[in-house]
Amino acid sequence: MENQEKASAEMSLAYESAPIFKKTESDKWDRCFAVLYLLLGYGLWKIFEFDEVPFLGQTENGFQLKVAGFTLFYLAVLWSYSRLKGLKVTKEKIFWTVILLCVGVSYGFYSIIPVAQFLLWFVAAAYGTLAVMDGLLVGKRTSSWVLLDLWHGLFSLPVLNFFCQIRVAFQIYKGKKEKKEGQKIFLGIVCAIPVLAIILPALSSADKEFASLIDLAFSRITIGGGLMSNLLCLIMSLIFGGLMFGVSYGSVYRRHIDESVCEEWEEESGEGFHMIPDTSIYTFAMIISLVYVLFMIIQGQYLFSACLGILPENLTYAQYARQGFFELCGVAALNVCLLLFMNGCSRTIRRENHRLRILNIVFSLLTLLLLVTAMSRMGMYIYVYGFTVKRILTSIFMIWLFLVFSMVIVLQKKDIPVVRWAVFSGAVLFAALCVLPLNLLL
Repeated sequence: MENQEKASAEMSLAYESAPIFKKTESDKWDRCFAVLYLLLGYGLWKIFEFDEVPFLGQTENGFQLKVAGFTLFYLAVLWSYSRLKGLKVTKEKIFWTVILLCVGVSYGFYSIIPVAQFLLWFVAAAYGTLAVMDGLLVGKRTSSWVLLDLWHGLFSLPVLNFFCQIRVAFQIYKGKKEKKEGQKIFLGIVCAIPVLAIILPALSSADKEFASLIDLAFSRITIGGGLMSNLLCLIMSLIFGGLMFGVSYGSVYRRHIDESVCEEWEEESGEGFHMIPDTSIYTFAMIISLVYVLFMIIQGQYLFSACLGILPENLTYAQYARQGFFELCGVAALNVCLLLFMNGCSRTIRRENHRLRILNIVFSLLTLLLLVTAMSRMGMYIYVYGFTVKRILTSIFMIWLFLVFSMVIVLQKKDIPVVRWAVFSGAVLFAALCVLPLNLLL
């Protein structure tokens, strides 16, 4: 008997501690915007009307224009919610708002990279929401934990706070004794809608008279596309609205945002990752660096001839630009990972390791030389044959890598937020690709 009572108490405790049943704070503005986010969910669903999505074979710009319009509507709602909740306006919030405007609004008029721009529109919207609503993990600003912030914005907060919209809008709290009967009835209706969407078509197919009765009963409440179309639209509006509200609401109240995770991860990584002897790291870095030096010596004048505007004999501009170009870019990108490995796994951390800092500078300088040769080749190729989308994207990517390795060199002498600045510079360069009329150059 005691064991049963103990088990029952443990189940009750687990039930109360589950994220879905965690008590939900709210005020009048939370309730107003919980309803307004339902309209945002409807707007987002209407973007994906299957007869207009260009990824499914359509080429009209109705889809792109909807993305641009939704971006403006979303930012208006987001900033209204932020200001009414008393959150301060900061330069960082304005920066990410401008980035989202550049990516989303420009998409409605033209895009040289439509698929990538559409996917990064979601990323910019999630990160911009965290920034505007003070939901970023550390110090409410962009930090080295940008990947964890993106995880929160795209997955964690939308899912874990999904039910907050309904509970805030109608004040449905667990354990509250005096609930209005209307709220209970409405909750039952909401739960019944997705079930009806499944069973009504099946029953209608089984009996023609029942199908006629259903059509007659709902003939006056259907809008446009019929009963099933409206049921689907309502369900998707609830889903999308709940996910978006979960990010905003979770950011305001720091619900499921735990800064202590960073400290715990740093402690664990310090014990688990920094385990390779320093001598092994030095040897590894010197071997890779010597290979780069040997490569440059063997290539000699041929490697850097593009910097002087000299075309090697027996090669066309296209052959010279393409020969090893993508390999050089790939090696430069790989070196970012190698630097992370060297600094993340050495037993002595970088701040206390003078030799490692020197090797970081040497490694970065060699990478910058490789980037200069690749960029000079591309510059010569563009000068002769002009711009294309691939050449523009490749050039921007190389510029970003050049900035990152330059910041790594500065980091060895002065503590700077490399990740923060790398994210900012990458966002600005991508926004420039979205906004500038590059189609006039092509």
